[in-house]
Order: sequence, then structure tokens, then C-alpha cells
Amino acid sequence: MLSPLAAGVALLALCPSPPPVEGPTDEEVLAAWSELEPDVQRELVEWFRAEVVWIDTFQNSLLRFVRENQPRDPGLWPVLEDPGWFDPKVHAPAQPIARRPLSPTSSTLERKREEFFFRVPERKLDVAYVYDYASRELRRTQRVDDPDRIFRNALAGYGPDHDLCEALVEMWLDDGAKQEAARAFAHTYTDRLGRAYTGLSLYDAWASGANMEMPDVDTLGILHELEDDWKSFTAPVPASRQDDLYEKVGALFQEVHRHRGLRHALAMTFLAGYPALRDGYGSNLERFHALWDDEDSTPEKMLERLPEVDGWEKFLESWVRKHDRSKTLKKAGELRRDTLHNDGLWVRHTMISIMQRAEVLEVDEGG
Repeated sequence: MLSPLAAGVALLALCPSPPPVEGPTDEEVLAAWSELEPDVQRELVEWFRAEVVWIDTFQNSLLRFVRENQPRDPGLWPVLEDPGWFDPKVHAPAQPIARRPLSPTSSTLERKREEFFFRVPERKLDVAYVYDYASRELRRTQRVDDPDRIFRNALAGYGPDHDLCEALVEMWLDDGAKQEAARAFAHTYTDRLGRAYTGLSLYDAWASGANMEMPDVDTLGILHELEDDWKSFTAPVPASRQDDLYEKVGALFQEVHRHRGLRHALAMTFLAGYPALRDGYGSNLERFHALWDDEDSTPEKMLERLPEVDGWEKFLESWVRKHDRSKTLKKAGELRRDTLHNDGLWVRHTMISIMQRAEVLEVDEGG
């Protein structure tokens, strides 16, 4: 069972000052890093790993708490793989158009990726661990131990386990209520020509708000899996009935989107001061920090507080009113936000300090 973070709350109250601002710029640090041999880069990253965990910050208390409660060794989480697409022979036998995966380097795939994620704020954190709502497990990429990824994250203010711990918090906030829907929308996005966009899911497509093709096999596949309804619509779906089908699938998507989007935003604000929140939650950054403070930064407590999907709107409206009318809640959220932001600056400072002590980065005489 997860317990309240008493030590973390005490550290938060101290609100430590940020590190000195003098020193090399990101461009100067990146230039020095790029000149190093791979073996030297790996040594510096290991040095950074060993040292950064001892910084006495609120953020580190949260990270320590998550690591101590993780259910398995991080290396034992499965590798992230493409889940595959709906089978036309099963879900649209009258239109058995074979699916053909596009090459990972395909310009068509890249254009579609840009289109789907156009409205998603770019993150400074390069994640190697993600939470998978379909399996209710973490998934990892092959770049987990990539020294360059860890270094660039450090320069942006993120420790080596930040993405792992964020994904674990997101897992703890998910009660599995929308697992079946998550599994259905996790299928690979395809178009009417049979092209399969590897790495892009139906969830990505529906969440994008962009114009997208909706082949019968995909919309019917979702309906078949979630509603077990094989009679209301059959392929080829006539134009006169497509709007009804899309509206039905859209309602199913909205439920999983509300469930997943809220939890993802809260997981991002658990550890970072100014994360780039997606799905329209950006205006709630301080409110979510205040919400975490109200629950002692304890995922178990937050899970108990989160609403069912049909209570999503009421939950948010109620918290917005309560937060915006309370100077105490506002100050608590701002304090938590700024403390975590300063803690991230200490992470960056630590990486730079190690490079300077290793004499691979010139020491700023003015600092």
C-alpha cells in the first residue's frame, strides 16, 4: 500500500532556492558533450546517476517514494511494440483490403504523425518508459540506457528515472475502468488504401481533432469489441449511416479520452513544475499542483478521489471553483509548482557541475 509523503511535504514547505544562474548556456554544454567519446559520455552519465539522487529536494523525495514502491525491476517491463490493426476479414469481410505497414522512414507516415500531434505540446522530456492503458503495464523503448537521452533530459532538468516514475504514477492512478476501450483504440491507425501507420494508434487519430480517414474496418472493429454489436452496421457502411456510426464510436472514444487524459495530466504534474499538458488541461497546471498538495502528493489518495467518467465534468468544475476561490489553495499550488521547477534546475546544475569537475567543460570564472 502506498503511504503519504510526510518527508516530501516537509521539504516542500522549505521551498529551496534555485541554483546559481551563472554558468554555461545549453548550447555550450551541448557542444562540449558532442565532442566526447561514447565511453566518456557513459562514464559521466553513471557519475550523474550516482550523484543526482542525493540532492535534498522535494522532487527527489517524490522520486524516491515511487522507486521504493515500484512493483518490478524496470528492466523487466516489456518492450514497446506496435499492437497491430483490426483484421478486415473479421470486421469488414465485404471489404477485405489487406493492411500494409508503412516504412518507419516513410514521408507519408511522418506527415501523418505531424498532423496528429500538431496540437500536442512538445515535451522537453524524452521518455523511454510509457504507461499502456490497454495492458495496464509499463512499456519501455530500446533507448532506456542511451547516454545521450539521459544527458539531454538532465540538461532540461529531468533526472534519469523521471519518465519511469511518471509512468508508474500514471499506472497507479488507473483503476482499469476503461481498459477494454483503451485496448480497442490502441489498434494501429489505417486508411482506406490499406496503409497501416505504424506507431500511430486510433487513439492518436481521434485525439488529434484532425481530419482523418475512418475505414469501416476500424470503426466497426471498435464497435464489435466494445459493444459486441455486429448487426447495427455492416461493411460497406452506406454514406447515409456513416454519421451515426461515427457518433457512436466518438462517444466511446470520449469516455476513454476523459479517463486517460486526466490521469496523464496529473501524472505529469506529480514530478514536474511546468510540464506541457495536452488534451486541453494546460490551463489547469496550478490547479493540479494544488490538487496534489491537497492529497499530500500521494497517488493512492488521488486515485480514491478521481471520478468515474460520467462524473468527469462535475469533478473538474467543482475543483476549479474551490481552487479559484481559495487563496490558500492557490498559494499551495504555486509553491508546489515553483519548488519542483527549482528542483529541476538543480538537476541541470548537477550535470553541468560533473562535466566541469571532469574537466570536459570549461568552468565559468564568473560563476
